[in-house]
Amino acid sequence: MNNANRSGRIASSLAGIACLFALPAAANEDVEALRREIDELKRQVNELRAVVRGSGHANGAEPAVAAPAPGAAAPRTSSPTTTQAPSAPASGRSVTVGGIELSIYGTLNADAGTVERTGASASATALNSLVGATGAAPTQVPSRAVLRSNSSNLGFRGRRDGLPFGLAAVFQLESALGLDGNSSTLLGRDTYVGLSHAYGTVLYGGNIDSPYKRGVQGKDPFYATGIATQKGILGSPGFNVTSVNATTGNTIGNNAANNQQQNAGFDARLNNLVMYHTPRIAGVSAEIGYGLNENRATSLGAQIDPRVLSTLVRYESGPWFASYAYEWRRDVFGLNSLLTFVPSTGVTGAPFTIPQGAQSTDTGNKFGVGYNFGATEVLAVWERLQYRTNFGPVRRYERDAWVASVAHRIARHRLIASYSVADAGRCAASVSGPCSTRGLGAQQIALGYDYSLDRDTVLYAFWTRLVNDEAAAYNFGVSGAPAAGVGADPQALALGIRYRF
Repeated sequence: MNNANRSGRIASSLAGIACLFALPAAANEDVEALRREIDELKRQVNELRAVVRGSGHANGAEPAVAAPAPGAAAPRTSSPTTTQAPSAPASGRSVTVGGIELSIYGTLNADAGTVERTGASASATALNSLVGATGAAPTQVPSRAVLRSNSSNLGFRGRRDGLPFGLAAVFQLESALGLDGNSSTLLGRDTYVGLSHAYGTVLYGGNIDSPYKRGVQGKDPFYATGIATQKGILGSPGFNVTSVNATTGNTIGNNAANNQQQNAGFDARLNNLVMYHTPRIAGVSAEIGYGLNENRATSLGAQIDPRVLSTLVRYESGPWFASYAYEWRRDVFGLNSLLTFVPSTGVTGAPFTIPQGAQSTDTGNKFGVGYNFGATEVLAVWERLQYRTNFGPVRRYERDAWVASVAHRIARHRLIASYSVADAGRCAASVSGPCSTRGLGAQQIALGYDYSLDRDTVLYAFWTRLVNDEAAAYNFGVSGAPAAGVGADPQALALGIRYRF
């Protein structure tokens, strides 16, 4: 019932009450009718007060959510994970219990479509200093139909204010959902407990999106997931590295067959993490996360001391957005992991042995700038990943990448285009002489259309193609194509439904 109808009924009730007061008081039936009318009036007034206060609930019913009008704000596209200092739940349904504000939230995002990965290079000789020969029959992936679950999740978030010294306790428990039949992971996404204050927030947790990863992902027009996300290039050096979750008990990744190249990915979740978020001042905020060195150990006489430092500075004011992210890793051995890559199949072979005195340092630098013209939003990003190690045939490798995207909204409709490119990079060998990175570049183009049924429900159609040079193996950042030989070009179509609550 809308406010106008309620007001009309209340006015009618008041008129009826006035008439009843004019009747003889001795008429018991009239008095009884008066009481019923007054009770009904009280009930309607209480309902109207609830609406005015913004509760949105009348007689326990959920309010209808209006669809966005022409020119209205776009539906929510960022992850429900807090990117500023955690505060009262900003999404989901919340309730206050015992002084704790609790909310349940989630994203259900599934698509049906096609995927293929063909055009792999056949070679009897090494393609460059990092990639060996593929042989005459490298793995290809013919076109097939697939169903994908794109970062679907379910989470619980809470906050309790009123603690001593102006503190508030905050927590989040977030799990991954496999809508496509793949396994779900309890607490496999951003999970933490912490304390929040006017001067910032400190979090302890695991499987947390690193500050580096969050640098521009909230501005990714493809919802930072699925086949078309800009993470196909950003955060990846190629070599079939996709969006990464840290292994429990490790700072990042692990040294295991068929998985170790993921150590080189910078689009990562970090474990054993202590993080600090500053408050936003004049549009500027910062984050710093430190991955503790729980894995420090002596292995085969080598003192390995893995740790991660990840930082982010963000500026958002009016239509402008800018961010700079930096991440430093010690003894993660990303480059050594890449060198185990089998170019004919796109996976890694046996784990490498870490010799005595081994050390590595990997770094990422990423700068993004965006502008919102109202109906049109643009974004440009530059990134450099660099890997150094003191053992193996290649001691240094770095590559630069650039991404540009535009999204234009027309009422409920949104049109999206993105173009990404990674160069072949540069390297240094362990012995004097040239080091080749020929054929390690790639380009990705992604096109999309989505239609907003309401603020939280979107239908979409995305298409993308990633063109690898002859020795490269870039893949979709999330919901990656099956592994194939180097030079194979992933291509996919997605028809999807995305719902947030």
